[in-house]
Amino acid sequence: MIKLKRYTALTLCALTLTATPLSALADEYDQKIADQDKKISDLQQTEQSAEDQKAALEQQVAAVEQEVNAVLKEKTNEEKKMSDLTAKIAVLQEKIQKREEQIRKQARDVQTKQDSGSIVDAVINSKSFGEAVKKTVAVSTILTASKNIMEQQTKDKAELEKLEKEAEQRLQVINKKTAELKAKQEQLVQTKLDQQVKINEIQASIATEKDQKDKYQKQKEEAEKKRQAALKALEEQRKKEEEAREKAQAEAEKQAKKAAEEAQKAAAEAERQAAEAETAKQKQEAEIAQLEAQKQEQEAKQQQQQAQTVTDAGASQVTTNPSTPTTNASKPAATSSGWASPLSIGLVVTSPFGPRQDPTGASGTQHDGIDFAGSAGTPIMASKGGTVVEAGFHWSAGNHVVIQHPDGYYSYYMHMVSAPSVGVGSSVSAGQVLGGMGTTGNSTGVHLHFGVSTALWSGFVNPAPLLGV
Repeated sequence: MIKLKRYTALTLCALTLTATPLSALADEYDQKIADQDKKISDLQQTEQSAEDQKAALEQQVAAVEQEVNAVLKEKTNEEKKMSDLTAKIAVLQEKIQKREEQIRKQARDVQTKQDSGSIVDAVINSKSFGEAVKKTVAVSTILTASKNIMEQQTKDKAELEKLEKEAEQRLQVINKKTAELKAKQEQLVQTKLDQQVKINEIQASIATEKDQKDKYQKQKEEAEKKRQAALKALEEQRKKEEEAREKAQAEAEKQAKKAAEEAQKAAAEAERQAAEAETAKQKQEAEIAQLEAQKQEQEAKQQQQQAQTVTDAGASQVTTNPSTPTTNASKPAATSSGWASPLSIGLVVTSPFGPRQDPTGASGTQHDGIDFAGSAGTPIMASKGGTVVEAGFHWSAGNHVVIQHPDGYYSYYMHMVSAPSVGVGSSVSAGQVLGGMGTTGNSTGVHLHFGVSTALWSGFVNPAPLLGV
């Protein structure tokens, strides 16, 4: 009976050795899971705070967009006034020129017909008193008309000088509004990028910690299965003990020895499995941490590349005062397609044809042409001969020209510095100067927007193959 008790004690000890490490391992996973829950909870609170900040940022973004629209509207109004002022100046210059020709003609007539030009000569050379009166009145009328013309000429020249000064002041206002618009747009882009990066970082951290928790949860479930199996084996062994009490002492000792050996092997195997599981767990954690670090590095590089693409999307703004384009610019040679370069300088593309992020938010995400870089006043030339169907000012295209070509295509030249040098209905040839490069309309810097379409303001195609760029 004493030996039977020793057998029972050894059996319980052996099975307890098997169950205890597994139970401790499960408790360890419980602690790790609890730690992960705390990390996730903290991150979720941070996420909620970030969401609140995101809502505030969205309000700021909306406010900035309103400011951008307001500045763009002011800029468009100033440019419209500038265009009207330029037209007034042109009309006044033409009137002054015609009046000067009239004054010179009248001066020649007086010198030719009234050799000495005096009223006394007119009276002396008259055959009668009536003829003298008529000549006197005629000469006085000519002199009075000349005096009135000279007075009006002086007034018009003074008005011309006033309008030119006003034009210069409005040009300064336009440049100021353009700089303000670009600053607001850069602020809008930076605010959106900062907002998106912050939210992405928090969401990535939460996803990482949840994955880690799931891993610990699975490892805990495996440990719990092993512990339940050990407890089940212990319960079965207790039943065997009741049956063994009726067996002979020799058999009991033999069974006790065998059970002790098996229990020791089971304990050693359990410890070995626990050690292997811990080693595998550490190795897996290291691999996951390495993969996560590589993933975060790749995401950071992608975000940096995206930010660089948005920042470099627009051409640099030119702040010098635009001048009237010269009309003797050399004509670029036509390509094999029959289309010549619209600029006498080299073509530098700042924004290609196709989808893009709209810098102002006013023209959509489809870019219907190609933007070329250049300085204010650079001559813009017709890429192909045709008939002008539009020439004027538009809130988005600014000062612009649209040409219809004999083959059915239309070409577009936008954001000119001032009113075009051609009018609707004019026939133009390839290389003819249409105006100077500027930044009027929906524009953030001096450039030429060049477009080609199959119908008026629709059916736009990529001009790059036609120009060979």
